Parts: sequence; structure tokens; C-alpha cells
Amino acid sequence: MTAEPKPLLIRFFRALLALDRRWIFLAVGALSLIFLTINVRLPIPVSQQSRDMFNVITSLPPGARVHLSIDYGPSSQAELWPQHVVILRQFFRQRVKVIASSLWADGPSMIERGFREVLEELKKEGIEPKRGVDFVNLGYKAGDRVAIAKIASSFKETFPVDYQGNRTADLPIMQGWDNYSGIDLLITIAVGDPGATEYIQQAQSRYNVRMVAGVTAVLAPQLYSFYQSKNLLGFLGGLAGAAEYETLAGEPGLATRGMNTQSAVHMLIVLLVLAGNAAYFYLRLHGEKVR
Repeated sequence: MTAEPKPLLIRFFRALLALDRRWIFLAVGALSLIFLTINVRLPIPVSQQSRDMFNVITSLPPGARVHLSIDYGPSSQAELWPQHVVILRQFFRQRVKVIASSLWADGPSMIERGFREVLEELKKEGIEPKRGVDFVNLGYKAGDRVAIAKIASSFKETFPVDYQGNRTADLPIMQGWDNYSGIDLLITIAVGDPGATEYIQQAQSRYNVRMVAGVTAVLAPQLYSFYQSKNLLGFLGGLAGAAEYETLAGEPGLATRGMNTQSAVHMLIVLLVLAGNAAYFYLRLHGEKVR
């Protein structure tokens, strides 16, 4: 025999099913704001490919040269900017020399923004790398795969002047080397084509340079085969990959807050789905009409 339904519970479930969706949007917005502004630490499991990338970068000795190719623009910064910042910060703390360039027209401005913001942070720690000595922005090079092959064979011919108009051959950071034989690590932070796959095909496999990458989440599955074959020694996928790297570095930042917010919103959605289904079946069980 079916238990007598409780009128209060029925009224509650009916109100739940009739809830204006704008209240749900408001709840999502409020929850996002709370988790973006307060320091909430949710567990972030670290994948092996992120751990390997962190280990490769931390193994670089002071004075090592890194070619950092920033192959994305403002439209992809939600996923890739946190990767860019946490990695660049680590390079400068380890006194690694950063040779930055881009295959995307709006990449050089992202490079400059990264240098400006990270150097401003590190100045408080007494770390003040010098442009042209410890880092350089070589600017943009058109040509996709052809450009990568040309960069790999000669940086100075590919970029006769840097982004500020200085002759690259005269810069202290460019002395004593000119191709990938003088590079200790290649890293691209990329959104698409040209990006990580093209660098593997045109540079890493030809010159056997050590390489890692950071890409958007949708591109990450394409890199597993290269990671398994050791063409890539590690990689980051999207905002989650950046949060994993921040966790390893012990510096929770933009990505960690973003993942915490995303997790909170996902939990809210799951709770709403469960509550909606519970309301529907409870009302049906007690003979109530449900649209």
C-alpha cells in the first residue's frame, strides 16, 4: 500500500519543477563569483604527462636556452594564459634564457604581455632578467610549417630583428648558437594549426630537440601518441593541465581558481538534475500530473 503523500513535499517538488530558469542562471553566476574571489582549495589530481613536463622544466640548469613559441591569441587565453604565466615564471626563477617567437600574428603581443606581467611579479622577489640578455621576443613569422623548418635551421636568418627592432645578431642572448643544436628545450603553447603537431613534424623529429607543449583541452587527445612515442616529453591540456602544473609548482593561481569554480558549478548542476528527477518520479508515484 502506497504511503499517504505529504502535501508539503508535493508543494515543494511542484515549485521545484516550476522554478524559473533565471534563478538557476543566477545561482550559477553567484557560485562562480564566490569561488573566483575566495580562496577555496579543492583536490586537483595530477596526470602523468603534466608531472613529466614539470620534471623536464625543473631539470633545466641556469643558463639553459628555451625556445618558447606562443602560438595563440586573446580568444584562447582562458585556457592557455594560465599555462603561459606559470611556466614563464618558472623559467625566470631558474635563470633560464627564454627565446620567444610566434607563428600567430597576435602572438607577439601575448609574449610581451607575459614578459611584462611576470617580470613585474618577480621584481618583488629580487629577480630582474634583462631583455636581450636573459629573454627576447623575436616576433611573428608567417609560413606555418615552412617557417618552423626555417626557424630550426637558423634563428638569426629567420628573425633578422627582434620585436623591438634590434638586430638579433647583436643581442647577447643570441651569441654562440643559431639553430636547434643550441636549444635545450622547445615548448609551444598553442591553440591549433600551426602548433604542437607541426613543431614535432618539422623541428623535434628532425633535430631531436627535447620538446614539451601546452594546448587547449580539445587538442590534448591528439598529443597522446606523440607523448607515448617520446616525441613529447610531457604536455598540458587546457585549464585542467594548467591547474595541475600550478599544483606541482605549489603556486595556485588563475587555473586553480578556474577549476575550483568549474567543479562547484558542475556539482550544482548534478544536484539540480538529481532533484528534478526525484521531484518528477515522486509526483508521478503519487498520481500527480507532471508536464
